[in-house]
Amino acid sequence: MKTMYLKSAAFMFVIMFAANVAYSQSSAEYKTKIESMNKEMAKNMLSGNSAKNLSLYTDDAISMPANEPMADGLPAIKKSNEEMMKSGMKVTAFEPTTLKVMVNGNQVTEIGTYKFSMTMPGTDKPMDDHGKYLTVWEKQKDGSLKIKIETWNSDVNPMMGQANQ
Repeated sequence: MKTMYLKSAAFMFVIMFAANVAYSQSSAEYKTKIESMNKEMAKNMLSGNSAKNLSLYTDDAISMPANEPMADGLPAIKKSNEEMMKSGMKVTAFEPTTLKVMVNGNQVTEIGTYKFSMTMPGTDKPMDDHGKYLTVWEKQKDGSLKIKIETWNSDVNPMMGQANQ
């Protein structure tokens, strides 16, 4: 009886260890994949290629930007991007940093920080920002990832100004 218990406990330990190793490898692989996609998205932002970035969203994606209404669905996200482009805003720097990746079924959650700079018509100097973001990526049938849900917000308190941050 005692031998059977020890064998069962050892078997369970091996299973849990193997599952943990598989999870870690999977998370590390997804982190590498996401970091590569983030670099491509940053490049597209700097060149003004929003169409390329929109192809990275699911049709039913939800974007929850800071200080703006939620955009529910790809058409709403596209409209929001078009309005931003029409405003004359130009991204001059964007640097996302992936801090953590968690895999759960067909979804991969990314938590990170960003540094961002942009110019606006009528401003003398670029506006800088830094903050944090959360992106839920959805695994596609072909193995690729697409953005399902995203949100971000600044670490800069607009009431205090950038000098105090």
